[in-house]
Amino acid sequence: MDKIKNLYKNSKITFIFLTIMIVYFIFIALNGGTTNMEALVIYGAFFPPFILKYGQYYRFITSIFIHIGITHIFFNGYALYIFGPQIEMLLGAKKYLLFFILTGIGGNLATFFFDFFSVSAGASGSLFGIFGAFLYLIQHHKNMITPNGRRYILKLLLINLALTVTIPSISASAHIGGLVIGYLLSYIFIK
Repeated sequence: MDKIKNLYKNSKITFIFLTIMIVYFIFIALNGGTTNMEALVIYGAFFPPFILKYGQYYRFITSIFIHIGITHIFFNGYALYIFGPQIEMLLGAKKYLLFFILTGIGGNLATFFFDFFSVSAGASGSLFGIFGAFLYLIQHHKNMITPNGRRYILKLLLINLALTVTIPSISASAHIGGLVIGYLLSYIFIK
């Protein structure tokens, strides 16, 4: 129990990310609504045509912290709360912050190239990046994850991938892009 308390006590970056997501969600909810595409685009959702036309590169990062509706923020927030502290503890705060942002950008890059005309938002690219880190650990550092933990992570990843490809409103490119970037970055970030 003390190990779990320490894990969450030392997860400052994860809780900063959660706080930003919640505060930003409330702000957008009060200023047009979190399911209103126009409001989402105004406040930084990922929309590739605006990046090309107006040079709004900040959207590669701002969109990571925007969520579309209460269900979206709930599931992403819960996943970040469960899995983020473990990777933060492994990488350390500075590396984890960079890893989270880079995997989110990686998911957005995939969207930029494969789903150009869609409006997208959410931490899903970064969360799939965290799954990519777990896949790396399962493959290269099996002793760091228990057999039950490996089975749980792999089942959860398969369920999420199945949802990704079957639910039309989910950005498959962001999820898969984040997963691939997270796995590849793990070769650099995890020793």
